[in-house]
Amino acid sequence: MKVTAGCCALLLLSCLSVFALAAPETARTTNTQDEQSCAALTGFNLQALPGGPAIISSAQIVDVPAGGLEHTRNSGYQGPTARPANPIHRYCDVTGYVAPQSKFELKLPLPADWNHKFYFNACGGFCGAVVKELPNFGLERGYASATGNGGHDSVPGFDGVWAANAPELQEDFGWRSNHVVTLIAKAITTRYYATSIRHSYMTGNSKGGQAVLMEAQRFPEDFDGLMPSAAVYDYTGRNTIASAWFAQGFSDGQGGSVLNAEVAQIVHISVLKHCGAQAGVEEGLVTDPISCNWRPELIACRSGNTEPSCLTPQQVAAIKRLMSPATNSKGDVLYAYPYIAGTESQWIGWNYYGEPGGSAIRVPPRLANMDLPAQHLGYLADETVRHNVDALTFNFDRDPATLARSRRIYDATSFDLRSFKARGGKILMWHGWADGAIVATSSIGYYEGVRKFMGGRDKTDDFFRLFLVPGVHHGGGGPGLTEFDALSALEDWVEKGQAPDKLIAGRVTNGVIERTRPVYPYPILARYSGNGDPMHADSFVPFDPSRK
Repeated sequence: MKVTAGCCALLLLSCLSVFALAAPETARTTNTQDEQSCAALTGFNLQALPGGPAIISSAQIVDVPAGGLEHTRNSGYQGPTARPANPIHRYCDVTGYVAPQSKFELKLPLPADWNHKFYFNACGGFCGAVVKELPNFGLERGYASATGNGGHDSVPGFDGVWAANAPELQEDFGWRSNHVVTLIAKAITTRYYATSIRHSYMTGNSKGGQAVLMEAQRFPEDFDGLMPSAAVYDYTGRNTIASAWFAQGFSDGQGGSVLNAEVAQIVHISVLKHCGAQAGVEEGLVTDPISCNWRPELIACRSGNTEPSCLTPQQVAAIKRLMSPATNSKGDVLYAYPYIAGTESQWIGWNYYGEPGGSAIRVPPRLANMDLPAQHLGYLADETVRHNVDALTFNFDRDPATLARSRRIYDATSFDLRSFKARGGKILMWHGWADGAIVATSSIGYYEGVRKFMGGRDKTDDFFRLFLVPGVHHGGGGPGLTEFDALSALEDWVEKGQAPDKLIAGRVTNGVIERTRPVYPYPILARYSGNGDPMHADSFVPFDPSRK
């Protein structure tokens, strides 16, 4: 039988047509299976599980937008090199709550994309909402990724009204919510994939950092790797004693501050003039604030001088107060972590009114150190509302003694991490030196407390290391080295036994790497070697001031 060219062409066209019809059907079948497997989670009974009762309110497949996953402005998840393409194109989005009001969102990669790990990113501030972007740092790496609302709903900013006369919600916010949500989210994860989780990680900034430390202290079995950043571990002390101390220093007597953006800029210029080259080369950053001997008297106005480039006596007094530990009338230190040189680049929103620059999550304009004591003392500290409290009437002799209950609920101040270490857990803690919300020396205080309790530096550094990053604000942003990947370093420590000896941090503008620099574990500092490009990390060497 003779087959003509025309017949061959017709036969080929017919085959291609059949294939073209079959391919979409296969895709539709796969999509339907994904949707059905995800939606079936709504029938998962969570009433009697550890952490419950809980309920799943929705479970549906979500397509990642063409522009990729959205992120908050946190540092610590991406180095100065270009972000790799996100391999996650679809995921199963699960929402629900754990009794009484701990809402959560869990984002599950499709089974073929899952890395067999679990990730939890804790909420910050006073929480009060499920921030949908927080799990995305883990999701794009293939993690089953979750977050929660901290046990309650509230408005953005420092709103404490939700806690009024609600002791159970206070306990949830202080220590319980993240734990029970973790238990439930893990149960959903193993149900969806029908297999166990290999490794679990938790990150969080500010109050989220407190939550991470709380897990290590109270629930050491929940996670293998922890990455707290800018952790407000002394939650009660910072929100009440420290805030009142600072507010009483900068108050103008009319509800505002004697400080402003112009003053902060004058201070910043002077600080850099004195301490902008501490690593042996001019960097325009305060890289070792502890050794910076700047003080406001250096730019005080001379008698009769009204030039805007100097500080008035009231402003000098206010800044001296900001840079002094909080004490009572006997001189006893009540809060040991005052503002340090370099933090003036983020005084806005804290020591004078405005929108806090560099915050990981956007919040309304505020004067936080003036507002916080009234909210915390009024609504969170006691089982019932405490009336007639504010920053300017806080009594440093009398009022600290009334905070015992608050400290029990909210403070992650225990240095006893023996159980977490015994399980093989690792902590990579980081803090920005320019943080104007939670001063970085507080993280030094916590690390040194753990080191003393655990028996020394060697017995601490094998599971817990602290990195202090120059020029970074509260969780992200700032004039410094905002791009670094601490999470990958933590993963390598947990999964490969590779302890992080340094992070490579950099600054990127419009996609161009301006500079890179090593950041070593505290107390090791980076020093310019004297050779090579000072804008490149290879030109720096480690210097340990504690062993000189």
